[in-house]
Amino acid sequence: VRYTLVMLVGTAVLVLLAYHALLRWGRQERYEHVTAVGYSCVVFGWMTVLSVKQAGTSLSLMGGYVSLPVNLAPFGSLLFTSIVVPQASFVGHLAGIVMGYLIAWDVFAWLDGYWTAVLAFWVLVVFIGSLKATTSLSLPFIQMHFNNFSGGGGGSWGRGAGAAASADTTM
Repeated sequence: VRYTLVMLVGTAVLVLLAYHALLRWGRQERYEHVTAVGYSCVVFGWMTVLSVKQAGTSLSLMGGYVSLPVNLAPFGSLLFTSIVVPQASFVGHLAGIVMGYLIAWDVFAWLDGYWTAVLAFWVLVVFIGSLKATTSLSLPFIQMHFNNFSGGGGGSWGRGAGAAASADTTM
């Protein structure tokens, strides 16, 4: 469970970094409004972990006419998925492969139960905050206050142009 959570968060971070790099330095404007949903990045990550742990074996394909080393299986699956499902996120699946290698090489071996719980807590906080900020879902037990640090006053995001800003001065 802990490595699945790490893979989920890690692939999201890698995808955001890759899209940022593609937008900023690659001038790929098509990545400006991309949304990615799904769990397949984690599946690609676990496939990579399995391929690293079982290095030296091979997969027999097409009735035995083609033999693919198991350590190349994630990249073969990435290529196959990109051809068969062109709408699938190449960047997301590649991020899953990268996270799979990091986990297989024990980069996250230090992650024990405590740090997994901390990571899960913050993922939950960000998820609920995102729900509250981006949807009309009623969550009365959550109140979000955003400070305006742009220089003049303590306004809140989401207020209209004529709304009065108020500051909480209680201590």
